[in-house]
Amino acid sequence: MGVLLFFDVSGGELIVILLFVLLFFGAKGIPDIARTAGRTMRQLRDATDDVQREIRKGANEVRREVEAQQRAFEARPAEGSTPQEPAAPPPPAVEPPAAPPTGH
Repeated sequence: MGVLLFFDVSGGELIVILLFVLLFFGAKGIPDIARTAGRTMRQLRDATDDVQREIRKGANEVRREVEAQQRAFEARPAEGSTPQEPAAPPPPAVEPPAAPPTGH
């Protein structure tokens, strides 16, 4: 039982695959294959980053819209009610006039 490396391919199987690649493409073709694989991986990573960026941008737009609607809903009076004006301060307490002193 070998070491599990990649997609259920053991170390021995990987060596056999690499030998076939070497025989099929030759020593001069392998750097070109590696370069092409590197470019492909970079393009795939860039495309993935672009998709993630677009998803985040769309999510942020939706979040901003929801927050704006929540603010508008909180600022709007409930249906069927009239807008209330701020409560007026209570009138100052008025003391009854003092009774005149009696001189008896």
